[in-house]
Amino acid sequence: MTGPTRIDALVAEIGSTTTVVSAFCGVRGNDGGPRLLGQGTSLTTVQEGDVTLGVTAARRNLESHVGPLEPLTVLATSSAAGGLRMTVHGLTERMTARAAREAALGAGAVVTYQTAGRMRPHDVKRIVASQPDLILLAGGVEGGDVETVLFNAAQLAAASNWEGGRRPIVVYGGNSTARDEVMAVLTHAGFRTRVTSNVYPAVDRLDVIPARAAIHDAFEEHITHAPGMEQIGCMTTGHILPTPGAVLMAAEALADTVGDLVVVDVGGATTDVHSVTDGSPEVQALATEPQPHSRRTVEGDLGTFISAPHVAALLPTAQCPSSLPPALPSTDLDATSARRLTEVAAVTAVRRHAGVLAHVYTPTGRRTVAEGRDLTACRLLVGTGGALTRLPGGEEVLGKTRGRPGDHRLLPPADAICVLDHHYIMAACGALLTQFEAHLVVPLLIDSLELPLSATDRSTQ
Repeated sequence: MTGPTRIDALVAEIGSTTTVVSAFCGVRGNDGGPRLLGQGTSLTTVQEGDVTLGVTAARRNLESHVGPLEPLTVLATSSAAGGLRMTVHGLTERMTARAAREAALGAGAVVTYQTAGRMRPHDVKRIVASQPDLILLAGGVEGGDVETVLFNAAQLAAASNWEGGRRPIVVYGGNSTARDEVMAVLTHAGFRTRVTSNVYPAVDRLDVIPARAAIHDAFEEHITHAPGMEQIGCMTTGHILPTPGAVLMAAEALADTVGDLVVVDVGGATTDVHSVTDGSPEVQALATEPQPHSRRTVEGDLGTFISAPHVAALLPTAQCPSSLPPALPSTDLDATSARRLTEVAAVTAVRRHAGVLAHVYTPTGRRTVAEGRDLTACRLLVGTGGALTRLPGGEEVLGKTRGRPGDHRLLPPADAICVLDHHYIMAACGALLTQFEAHLVVPLLIDSLELPLSATDRSTQ
């Protein structure tokens, strides 16, 4: 009798309702090249008090198809147990508070509350009431203001009534001049802390990548103590990432090979849009504020199940589905309704993510400016998540998010290529990137997307 097959990696994506386990070979540069060996699925078991029950069931489902496996590396991403809940705090709304928000969203968080300037008593109450997993505290460019961030640290230190008496982890990404004092105040109050570089070190300069890494580290510590998730650390040999953060990491690695892109993930409760681009030179010259190279936005009111009533309300009455679909559509009528909701969610989310050309009036006359995110250089649109990859017509839905003549929004061009993550592995590939070389992981994505050969050559972009 032969023993289990040794494989390079097993990655569990633990969603709010479903857990998917994917097996990979060849990501160590062996075995004839990288490939997806197979996948298994199960319901997520947070409510049962142990998420590993669902992971184990999904692995059994996988092994029923491919035989017993012996993975050398086990990784995980999670959006279960509410995902990564964060509050973010900075000195000014359009500068450090915005930079902190970009860092949190890029790491895969759901931002439940945001403040700018000195926290007032009602701000502290709102922070405690939102029960965040992490707090990102920023403020002051390098060498600038320190009083505000010190005041805010003292306000957090004095807060009480944290759920279960356990304080959230605080990531400090503000003016480094105040770092030691802030850390002393928070540590004395019993907070676990992380330090990263200033997210807004100078006027018109964002530096959010180091903060994303610090947030991922803090999330990994937090998730192993979350109810129902306590055993997740026992089943992994590598990192645990927030699922949206893993998707953005995969998008960044793919963009390094194929050029600027947008990834759309329509879920049951929310729709995420990720873009990796610096925009076009023409629009850059009109920009009014700095933009990160990689950006994620999450629309909490756009989804095909939990948020379905709100999405349906965006449709003309004559186009509203006669009934809202279940989480897993099982009939043609349900699938048709879910696809219509998916289209509205995707189009609305991408339009919200994109910036706009606007006119302002100055002493010298009218001037055209670019406000927000420029997607006009993104010649690839990628659909991932269950709604776009499992329902019919996903590419057609993505096509409707592209720009049209006369549209003032900075949308992807009308000839952008639309592809789907057929194997549903973007988040898994993001997790793999924490352990394996990008040149061995990106081919897995290209295969899943079934990209035309011309699209994988940046020289054609």
